[in-house]
Amino acid sequence: MKKWIVAVILVFAVIEASYAESQIVAGAGPSTGIAELFFGEFNKRPEVAGTTFGVMPGSVKHLGGIKNSDVQLFGRTGRPLSAEERALGKSEILLGKVPIGFAGGLESGVKKLTEEQLKSIYTRKITNWKKVGGSDAQIMLLGREATEAVFMELKEQLPWFSEVNFDQVFKSDNDVDKFIESPAGRYAIIFGARSQFKDIQLIKVEGISLGIRVGLVYDNKNKDNALVGAAKKYSASDEWKALLKKNGYFTAN
Repeated sequence: MKKWIVAVILVFAVIEASYAESQIVAGAGPSTGIAELFFGEFNKRPEVAGTTFGVMPGSVKHLGGIKNSDVQLFGRTGRPLSAEERALGKSEILLGKVPIGFAGGLESGVKKLTEEQLKSIYTRKITNWKKVGGSDAQIMLLGREATEAVFMELKEQLPWFSEVNFDQVFKSDNDVDKFIESPAGRYAIIFGARSQFKDIQLIKVEGISLGIRVGLVYDNKNKDNALVGAAKKYSASDEWKALLKKNGYFTAN
């Protein structure tokens, strides 16, 4: 092949690459896994050609996801948008529900609870693990800040959770993970996205199925963007719902 032909091909390759756009989808920690699943498939769709969506690992919180949509097409949410957040000119696409899990410290000695036992623990009617078949030790209630996504969902789905008083409150998933695995947290109980915890820590709660409604937030200035429309369409498809179920998530509704 002549050198000038090779040069032309290279020029067109550079031009084509320049039109490819990378978008970063940052936001709430609990929505990381489901967003990775969504964009892993969405990026393959022909209507998305020329744009690649990358999901930033970890958490910059629900509020960080809203701010991300100021400069990127989407941010990740950890709960449905509030009226105040919608008033900022934001809208959302719910992707599904991430199962909520409860985890016990490594010496709690409990692997399952009934819904009534869970309520009794958090309302301090039961204060010792021995009362529910575990170690003879006082239960330590760990919580999250008032605006944390999972905590807000729990207060909505289990109204009695609004009255819970915690022994210690954490501001990040990472701090929770470190504490629950430490000697100081060996008799504690905490909640979060189920995927956050190791199997050895999980406590199955019989009789209830709780989930965090997570999704994408976008600015209303982009409401007519073809990619926003494509994301809405795919999130409502039977294909996406089947993928959610296959991977252990719940549908949004």
